[in-house]
Amino acid sequence: MSRFTVHTALAGAALGLASLASAQSVPPSGPPSAQPMGANLEGVWKIATPTTVLKPIAGAVPFTAEGRKAYEANKTLRAQRKFDDYDITLSRCSNPGVPRLALTPMRFKIWNRQGVVTFDYEWNRALRQINVGVPPQPDLMGQGLVPTMTGKSKGHWEGDTLVSVMQGGSDRTLIDDLVPHGYDLKVTERYRLVDANTLEDRITIEDPAFFTQPWSAVVTYTRQPDAVFAEDVCLDRLAAKQPAFAK
Repeated sequence: MSRFTVHTALAGAALGLASLASAQSVPPSGPPSAQPMGANLEGVWKIATPTTVLKPIAGAVPFTAEGRKAYEANKTLRAQRKFDDYDITLSRCSNPGVPRLALTPMRFKIWNRQGVVTFDYEWNRALRQINVGVPPQPDLMGQGLVPTMTGKSKGHWEGDTLVSVMQGGSDRTLIDDLVPHGYDLKVTERYRLVDANTLEDRITIEDPAFFTQPWSAVVTYTRQPDAVFAEDVCLDRLAAKQPAFAK
């Protein structure tokens, strides 16, 4: 091989490497990738004003005839202390579900990892998760057909507000300590920081069988010092003849 041939080959290789480096340095065509949105909601929180009632922002709960009948039946059962017939949270420490978990008087912790916002409750160490931008997974076992106490929550960010939509909740849960619902319950929540130490949850309830129209309520929480939650066993309280919900 002549000196000229070697020089030409080396020059060609150098030109190829330079072209590759140049191509890699050029941004890909098309729109830029979306930037992560949202506010940092992480921390320990506690309901600002303890309550067992989810009070509508305006007016009364807009019951249908079926919803009103179920509500009045629950009131009668409560007066008779037949909790197992309408509220298995009080009788068996079953998960209160969504949105009733929002009314728990004990603390809860929020943390956000890899597109999943987790609510870690001090009460009975209950957990709830909101998938934010996580691709749906195949339901090979048909589990999506079975309602669960907390249903399935899908979320997204609208600016600094976390929007969660929960569906597929069991009708064995309640909206609060008395208000019933059916299988078609849809709960939309909008979590946002009012200030550094105040978290707001704006809740909208929809269930055409039980309510004539969607209705909304607002619950606020105050930030608490960071803490490791001790084990909390609701059934131990019931065995000791204490309320399911500790104060």
